[in-house]
Amino acid sequence: MTTALKLAVVAEDNLQQHRLRSALADFGCEVISLSARSLELKGIDHEVSAWLVDLREDDQLLEPFLDLEQPVLFGFEAAPSKQDKAYPKWEKRLYAKIKQLLGRDILSQSALSQDRLEAISQLEKRSESLPLPDKVAPNKGTVAENVWVIGSSLGGPEAVKEFLDSLPEGLPVGFVYGQHIDNQFVSVLANVLGRHSPFTLKVAEAGMRLNNGEVLIAPADKEITFIDGQVVLLDKPWPGPYGPSVDQLILNTHAAYPSAGVLIFSGMGNDGAEAVTCLQDKGISVFAQDSDSSASAAMPDACRETGSVSFSGNPSAMAQQLVQEILTRQMTHVSVDTSMNGAK
Repeated sequence: MTTALKLAVVAEDNLQQHRLRSALADFGCEVISLSARSLELKGIDHEVSAWLVDLREDDQLLEPFLDLEQPVLFGFEAAPSKQDKAYPKWEKRLYAKIKQLLGRDILSQSALSQDRLEAISQLEKRSESLPLPDKVAPNKGTVAENVWVIGSSLGGPEAVKEFLDSLPEGLPVGFVYGQHIDNQFVSVLANVLGRHSPFTLKVAEAGMRLNNGEVLIAPADKEITFIDGQVVLLDKPWPGPYGPSVDQLILNTHAAYPSAGVLIFSGMGNDGAEAVTCLQDKGISVFAQDSDSSASAAMPDACRETGSVSFSGNPSAMAQQLVQEILTRQMTHVSVDTSMNGAK
């Protein structure tokens, strides 16, 4: 099991200290927070991996940090509250600075390892799949019209597996999946999650179409989008500090499929919150895993903080809600068609 990264925060302002600590905890870090006074009394802990220091430039307590072997990040913009619309961007900038300071992507490395994938592959199916409603015609292999974006990080693969295993075979829906992950594990993830699922999982490649009964997993190293219903693999990394960027994946998918819904599962950080905020007035459906069933509730909680989430529940409940939503959409479509035919 990966040991949590130990970081120390030193700040004069108590609110700034609290918000920095909270954000770092959302990244899965063990955090020590110190005021200037407590630092003066306790001294420097040489066992931490890095220091985040927000003190006045003329403070004498800065001097010891200049000669430390451990990496030190100095000076921070004022941290907004989690309810502030500026918070997701602020947290992303903070994560980018830490990633640059440490020279590694702590979210992707923490979210999934070879050991964790092997453990997931041994998981038995938790329950029987839901039945396909009588009024929903089974459809698999044709181009998907009901499209949903899945986003997750730490604890996400286990939750997504339970969700997919619960869905009925033939449900007319296709998924695009963004999981914080090292790119070497993306194809393994597809095999592991597809073990009991009625859905076919594939790593997204250029030219692919998203069909009913399929889950396209976004690569971690290169951004993808959709043009004329086909996957386009862009020759550039995902923007921002996360790989893949769930925010960007949501926006790119929504540009091609304007009615695409969003499903946010367990994960560290707040990836996805910025995109659902941008799309808040578009009337899209956003489901988020509840805190109690999440290994890390930071990602789904961040989306809930935006006010955009229309349903919260455990993975099985999310599957049930999705089936109901697709049934409602189909019934509405049939009702509209019947009304139009009657008017002719």
